[in-house]
Amino acid sequence: MTMEDLEKQYSTQLEELRAELKEQILPETTDAAALDQFVSSTALDDKLVQYVMLYEATPKGLAEFASQNAENAAMIQSLLSNTALLKEMLLADSPMASQKGRGAYKWSPALYGPAMKIYSDILEASEHASKTDTILGRLALAIALELAVPLPQENPKTPPDGADEFVDPVRRYLNYEMAFLDGELDPAFELLSAWELRFVVDGAEPDETLVWGREMLKNYRPDNMFGGYAWRYSNMVRSNVRYWSGGFKYDQPHMQQYQNILMNGGVCGRRAFFGRFILRAFGIPTTARPSRGHGALCHWTPNEGWVVNLGGGFGCGWTKTRYVNCGDFYVTTQARNNAEDYWKVKRAQWIGDVMEETRIYGEHDGAAEKNLGFWYKLSLETQKAIIEAFPNKKAPPRTLTGDHKPTIAEKIQAEKTPPSQVRYEDGGVIKIPADAFINPRQTKDVQVMKSFLFGGNQIYLPEFSTQGLSVLRSSTWKSDPQGCRSGFRLKSGGYGQYHDWGFRVAITGVDASSSCPNESMTVDLAHDGKVMMDFVYIKPGTFVMGGENETDDRFLCVEVPKHEVTLTRGFWLGKYPVTQAQYEIIMGSNPSKSTKDPDCPVDNIGEGDALEYCEKLVETIGKDFRLPTEAEWEYAARGGQGDTRFFFGDDESLLGDYAWFNGNSDGKSHPVGQKKPNPFGLYDIIGNVLERCSDRYDKDYYKNSPSVDPTGPQQGTKSTFEYKINVPQAGNYLVEAEVVTANAKQRLNVMVNGDEASTAVINMPCTNGYWQDSETVTIALKQGENTLRFLRDKPPQLGISIKGFTVKPAN
Repeated sequence: MTMEDLEKQYSTQLEELRAELKEQILPETTDAAALDQFVSSTALDDKLVQYVMLYEATPKGLAEFASQNAENAAMIQSLLSNTALLKEMLLADSPMASQKGRGAYKWSPALYGPAMKIYSDILEASEHASKTDTILGRLALAIALELAVPLPQENPKTPPDGADEFVDPVRRYLNYEMAFLDGELDPAFELLSAWELRFVVDGAEPDETLVWGREMLKNYRPDNMFGGYAWRYSNMVRSNVRYWSGGFKYDQPHMQQYQNILMNGGVCGRRAFFGRFILRAFGIPTTARPSRGHGALCHWTPNEGWVVNLGGGFGCGWTKTRYVNCGDFYVTTQARNNAEDYWKVKRAQWIGDVMEETRIYGEHDGAAEKNLGFWYKLSLETQKAIIEAFPNKKAPPRTLTGDHKPTIAEKIQAEKTPPSQVRYEDGGVIKIPADAFINPRQTKDVQVMKSFLFGGNQIYLPEFSTQGLSVLRSSTWKSDPQGCRSGFRLKSGGYGQYHDWGFRVAITGVDASSSCPNESMTVDLAHDGKVMMDFVYIKPGTFVMGGENETDDRFLCVEVPKHEVTLTRGFWLGKYPVTQAQYEIIMGSNPSKSTKDPDCPVDNIGEGDALEYCEKLVETIGKDFRLPTEAEWEYAARGGQGDTRFFFGDDESLLGDYAWFNGNSDGKSHPVGQKKPNPFGLYDIIGNVLERCSDRYDKDYYKNSPSVDPTGPQQGTKSTFEYKINVPQAGNYLVEAEVVTANAKQRLNVMVNGDEASTAVINMPCTNGYWQDSETVTIALKQGENTLRFLRDKPPQLGISIKGFTVKPAN
């Protein structure tokens, strides 16, 4: 048949059903008891669901699909005849072709044809999907409905070869089927309805990313797979997704979005995205529930129904479903728990469609006040009555049946874990289980948890944050003469970066006993001679450090007491502040907000920007680039000229010869090198922009500062734990750890027998959530008993999971 013939056929069928049904529908004046009995009856169900299918899909939409080939036409006819399947589809809210966000719900023709094609393909691919009264049957139906509208797949920015443009429905089904049969999903997964399953399978991530999510959590934070449902799985947002807005720029283009979020953190949106993803990975329904200016996170639980993790309570946002206001969404999630009575809600809606009423699905719907028809009003009243009949007006918990097959997580949780002990193997190899440390009362920040890797336990070392604000030195084009003095210092307060904050790069030098290197050095940043960076060598020496200010506030730092400082190592310091050209050639962007000029100092630089710049210089050039310490900066800035206000003395009238400040800058930054240098040959060491140092701020630090090579307040140590081992003979031994990390540049120190000089640093690989061996370090052990103390320092350090350590002879 032609498309026109099919459209005419479906239109005739629709009108005949409408006329027939209208004759059998009770009058609106009928009493409440009769109405309840009427919507409780299944007598009209077959005709009602046929009508609603034709009504939602439109005769034209069905004809377009059916006219493509005989197979499609047969699918449409089969669905119209299979009213039991069609009824389940309508209970799960149909394969709507579009879903609007905030505002009145708008719908376009439902894609029953594509849904049937997906459903048929799944049935052909799996022998488990044919019965809608089983979890896998409901899963097949949910995927057919949800992915009838093709879902663009969210691939990495640099996608792998052959990456799909859209989520493949059959592969999505097989992914969850395999995970369910293998016991990888949450135990409560099998309790879900087809409607709830739609909120599991609707993620845009590739299926292999769902596999990664499950493996990552089992390896990295298995403790987040146990405990109460309110934060099960989603606790990863609180425990491991850092709350900060500057991380997204470190995202790797070859990595999937959720891997980047775990590595680099984010604020409300990214954290909510990750939370929803990890819940979907384990088969827990979740949905977007944004409110104005915020991303939010809510999800289903078997005990409490739908709960909120991030954002306000239900009613303050909206969803991308027909239940636009999230308060209406919550109401339907509750009412659906009484499956028998909820059919009355659906029948009232179907009858409302026959009577051509406006579709209204909640009391918060904007259209409800304008044109709420009799039958849709009855559906809302029935839904409300269902909830009010629950104990405490809340749906009772759902429980698993006796034939439930325990999942992997349930088996792990039920295992009894005997105390771990150090094992001595052939060849002098020593295996140290991570949880076998000897001082558990002193290791409160080391978390022991059940392990999925060969059973037993593993430990988790939590993040270790940097304490306090960093320090900036110099002055800026906005400063008055008082702020240009050599002892002036500023906290990195407020927003942490402004349009007159920049930095200057240092390179680690040599100690005083070494021969003096060249007085200057030039580094080719692009390896093509186009963008160069000049350095001046600063010899070791002694000076008086400090200034006059005694006030400690949001930005100002205490500058007293003045104190003598000796630097025992020389170092190179940038001849100029880092320019915009020098920054952009390494970082690929220019954040400056003052004068845009490649020769002007880069500004608007946060601490993370400056540190990353130095790290990238190390990677591309190879030298030990870093920020100068505060003592190094002030020593270099004073230029060996003693304890005077300025490096050129105390005569303020000379300031304009050496610096851009508020008396001559015209309210903006200027190209570097236009003023006179200080005695060490450093330009713009005062004026133009403030410059970042590596020290943290403590108002009392100058009182207690070391007189030799000060580096600012110490950050202390965290996660200290010890093991006792015995070795048959003294000598060098190799140590490595079996670890899981999700972030780069993590480290763990190992100290032997309490001797700080013996400390070796184990640098951890970024394992992206998988188990991997760390780098190997060499330690010297004495014959007999030795104590290995592990600890972390030099924050920021992020989470590490450790299964155990291996110690073996070096030869």
